Amino acid sequence: MSTNSTAASLEHVSQLLRDVSSCLLLVDAKGTLVAWTKENERMFGAAAENTVNSVNVVDLFATRSEGEELLSKLGQAGHVETTADMVKLSGGGFPAKLIFSAAGSNDRCLGIVTDVSDREQARENFNYLKVYLDTVLEISGDAIITSDLDGVIMMFNEGAEAIFRREALDALGEDMFALLFSKDDIPEVKADLQHEGHIRDRESKLVMGENDEVFLEVTISRTRDARGKETAMVALIRDITTRKRLEEERLQNERVQHEMRIARGVQLTMLPDRPPKVDAADIAARIEFCDDIGGDLFDFSHPRSGKLAVSIGDVSAHGVGPAIVMSSAKAMMNTLEQYTEDLEHMFFLLNNLLEKTTEDDRFITMFYGLIDLDRKTMEYVNAGHDAPIIYRAAKGVFEELQSTGMLLGVLPSERFRLGDTARFNSGDLLLLTTDGIWEAADPEGGAFGKTRVFDILREMQDQPCQAILDALFRRVKEHCAGQRAADDQTAVLFKFR
Repeated sequence: MSTNSTAASLEHVSQLLRDVSSCLLLVDAKGTLVAWTKENERMFGAAAENTVNSVNVVDLFATRSEGEELLSKLGQAGHVETTADMVKLSGGGFPAKLIFSAAGSNDRCLGIVTDVSDREQARENFNYLKVYLDTVLEISGDAIITSDLDGVIMMFNEGAEAIFRREALDALGEDMFALLFSKDDIPEVKADLQHEGHIRDRESKLVMGENDEVFLEVTISRTRDARGKETAMVALIRDITTRKRLEEERLQNERVQHEMRIARGVQLTMLPDRPPKVDAADIAARIEFCDDIGGDLFDFSHPRSGKLAVSIGDVSAHGVGPAIVMSSAKAMMNTLEQYTEDLEHMFFLLNNLLEKTTEDDRFITMFYGLIDLDRKTMEYVNAGHDAPIIYRAAKGVFEELQSTGMLLGVLPSERFRLGDTARFNSGDLLLLTTDGIWEAADPEGGAFGKTRVFDILREMQDQPCQAILDALFRRVKEHCAGQRAADDQTAVLFKFR
């Protein structure tokens, strides 16, 4: 705080104290007087130019040792209350009651000196001043603005300088209400202050500079002197911008989480409740999202021919956007398969629809198989998806159904071809996965890999499909060793009878 603003602050407070035969003393850590008001001149008989930075507070004591003892105690305890005989620098003296306290972190001490020549009046004054000083020191870490009863600023402390980014000298004489509140709020604030005599913790939003929003919490009280006469208004201001922004972020996060829960619920309704039960095969499926909702999806459906269709897909990235894209792709696929079982034509149409409706940075990999359960055969199209795995139980060998076309939604008019018809025998396994399974990484970055997937299928080929998938997901989790999954993980498993 500047010397001018300090002097202005003390001058105003001294006006509040004038009627109670008291004055303020502001000293540095060594006791040197650093400010001097008209009330100091009246009480001690010396002008500011003869005292500031040249007179020590101990020089105001009739007994110098009493002044030195006060400084010593103040340095140790930070607060002193005592009585002493004071001297006027112009001659003479008077008995006084003194209260001194350390004034925050500025290496300065603030004191109130009360003339107790009239002891009964002085006792009343002293009690009032003690409460006043304690209050000021208690809230000195906040911004404090003092004004007259019309709202004209008369004191502007360091906290106010920090919040409003201006020097105290520039703020003196301005309208306190215009500084603290918006133009629309001022009439209501004044009405509440007139009716209640105070305002408690009223929030105010101001714009400083071009676009810098600041949120304040303002308390305004009318002050009275020892005789009960209203003398001024004191505003306590706290900058609550950080708190408000944290509250807004919390509320926004809660809204997002609520929307995510709704989206997750919608997405889960699009997944099959359970795999279909058929005589020709045991079937199981499992999906785990790395976020609340994801970009993986699997489905079972029955086109008009009565065959069993199985599909699995993965949208680039994960989260809300990919989930919406995948849900749209599923709806399109379910519609198209009711009109045609020509998989090449179906994927041609699906790709064109997705290319027109998805963003440029989105694409889908998808495998779609159409299984004739009576013949245990499967026609399929693989649009850039991870190759499904077939385990031939009789021979103990693995086959992979490689891609037969590019990713969906990238280029229009792209052609897709059928893969070679897959034929299954009793005991054969068909595993469809997304890359989140075999790309799952341990803390050092090592991928789970397809070899481990092969090993699990071989080891557990005699187990039910659900048990095999549970073991697969468990071992993936063990491999990650607490590392959070970076992608959705989906698997569908058939075991033919």
